[in-house]
Amino acid sequence: MRHDALIVLFLGFAATAGAGEKADRIFVNGRIWTGDEAHPRVEAVAVRGTTILAVGTTQEIRRLAEKATEVVDLKGRFACPGFNDAHLHFMSGSLGLDELDLAGAAGGEEVQRRLAAYARVHPDRLWFVGQGWAYGDFPEAPHKRFLDAVVSDHPVWLRDRDGHSGWANSIALLLAGIDRRTRDPEHGQIVRDSGGEPTGLLKEGAMELVRRKVPTPGTEDKYRALRKGLDLAISYGLTSVQDASFDEDDLPVFDRVLREGGLKLRVYGALPLVKDPTPDSLAHYRELQAQNQSPRLRLGAVKGFLDGVVDAKTAALFEPYAGGGTGIVNWTQEDLNRAAAFYDKERFQIELHAVGDKAIRMALDAYAYAAQVNGPRTRRHRIEHAEVPTGEDRARFKALGVVASTQPLFANPGRTTLQNYAVLLGPERAAQANAFRLWDEAGVAQAFGSDWPVFSCDVLKGIYCAVTRMTPEGTPAGGFQPQNRISAEAALRHFTKDAAYACLEETLKGTLSAGKVADLVVLSEDILAVPPERILTAKVLLTVLGGQDTYRAKEF
Repeated sequence: MRHDALIVLFLGFAATAGAGEKADRIFVNGRIWTGDEAHPRVEAVAVRGTTILAVGTTQEIRRLAEKATEVVDLKGRFACPGFNDAHLHFMSGSLGLDELDLAGAAGGEEVQRRLAAYARVHPDRLWFVGQGWAYGDFPEAPHKRFLDAVVSDHPVWLRDRDGHSGWANSIALLLAGIDRRTRDPEHGQIVRDSGGEPTGLLKEGAMELVRRKVPTPGTEDKYRALRKGLDLAISYGLTSVQDASFDEDDLPVFDRVLREGGLKLRVYGALPLVKDPTPDSLAHYRELQAQNQSPRLRLGAVKGFLDGVVDAKTAALFEPYAGGGTGIVNWTQEDLNRAAAFYDKERFQIELHAVGDKAIRMALDAYAYAAQVNGPRTRRHRIEHAEVPTGEDRARFKALGVVASTQPLFANPGRTTLQNYAVLLGPERAAQANAFRLWDEAGVAQAFGSDWPVFSCDVLKGIYCAVTRMTPEGTPAGGFQPQNRISAEAALRHFTKDAAYACLEETLKGTLSAGKVADLVVLSEDILAVPPERILTAKVLLTVLGGQDTYRAKEF
């Protein structure tokens, strides 16, 4: 029997199974968006064990209750499927909660102030590590002199918000062995002044020269960070996340939290895509997959990086940036084709980071090559970010069955977007970048994520940005490239139903339908009905995973 037929058979069984069963919990008197086209709006949901027993009117669902059934009165509040972040870096984001936060730091003086305050609070740290600065926040490029003026006796290492550039002070450069004689590594750049002296700014592959000197967090550090990150995520209504850079070295920590019953999310992880995997490395990946197929932790994809990011001028473009340069390409087309065909044949889902139009073309060509070599079948490979495609290549996504894994907060029109990103691309390309409406109009499967810690994993902030293309402060008036705005319902679908599709789990979750897992979130506002500015002020009141509460606000 074909796989598709089995899915249909399973769903039919799930929708009708358990006739006469009673619910353990029912949620009644709500304004519930299910994401299911057959029953888009209902009042109530019945849960049996970890799955949804039925949806319908409050009167219908109350008939499924018995004396022991817990009744949750939503009192007219809005509920929907649990949020699913389709692209983030969970351990990195969790560890970052304890690092120096440079988000929104406008210029060298503000970085100095925050660094000095952090150093006073953490004098015992061997390194001062932080993240979150952005190119648009600096009238002049980041330079080691800003850091040396504040901290000269500790190495300092500060990643930019995209994680594709790093900023080091003099002692960090010394420890890394970087001086005027150091050559640029492959796929990386050591930025230098007019005299050839390193400025402390390192891009792409050059970051590894310093990064490998930074002390690795210990197991207990990772454990505490993971618990902290989980608590943050569930407070945002997340029930699932897709980790785009899952490190197998972190498995013992995840396993520990899982055994303790503390893994309050469903995690789908992508392992590194290796250029020329050996039979042993393939067997190892197969073993990791087999050992991690639980409802809370699943490894199913491989992830590769084709280029960098626009802000650092490392995303690979066909035509030059304003000021010159066309970015950095990490693969040859021949190597990429070979790797894509190999993993496709082995039935791995493939995720390729491709931001610039040249990198996106390479990714699509590799997927097309894999399909040609391995023959026709249903595929669901992905391109992560896909920020600046050509119109021709945007249409190829649907034809090849490729998911566009996009991030709505990348369109947030702050200083960096307006004064660096859009300027570097120029008007024509900027109008096509992060154009969420164009993906929808092309009929492409589009899944939303945050790229946390690049941006906040607060889903409501992402939805607001997709709907308005304005900053939280409401600027610019009318929105940045407003023709690319989408509806709140489309944005919500991309964070639920479409995100589940992106990780091959649409039969398990993503909609509130009988037979699917009981993952849902309750909000203080009906975000599909209120003015856009109220999406930003809506609060998560309750997060439910498999029928059990993982987060409950004090006011609920």
